[in-house]
Amino acid sequence: MISKHSSRLPIWVLSPREEQQARKNLKTATYGKCASFVQAMANCAKANGMKVFPTCDKQRDEMKSCLLFYQTDAKYLDDERDKIVLEKISKLEELYQKQNSTK
Repeated sequence: MISKHSSRLPIWVLSPREEQQARKNLKTATYGKCASFVQAMANCAKANGMKVFPTCDKQRDEMKSCLLFYQTDAKYLDDERDKIVLEKISKLEELYQKQNSTK
């Protein structure tokens, strides 16, 4: 019963697994875009050991600001969702082409 229901959902509706993948992709992309800030924080933490928090506040704030910029703006998550929807459409088009070529 559930499989029949899910097959009738519009293509743009993401399953929980696809939504999770979109969020994972966003996290990966965010860390890629903020790599210099993350690296600066890591270097500061490595250099200062136990004194990391008072010493590395500037680097932490810059890293946090960059990460939150991408992770809290819905536009970036929507972009990742769109990529998954386009991938689903592409797979369906391939399947359609394959079915039509065998007839």
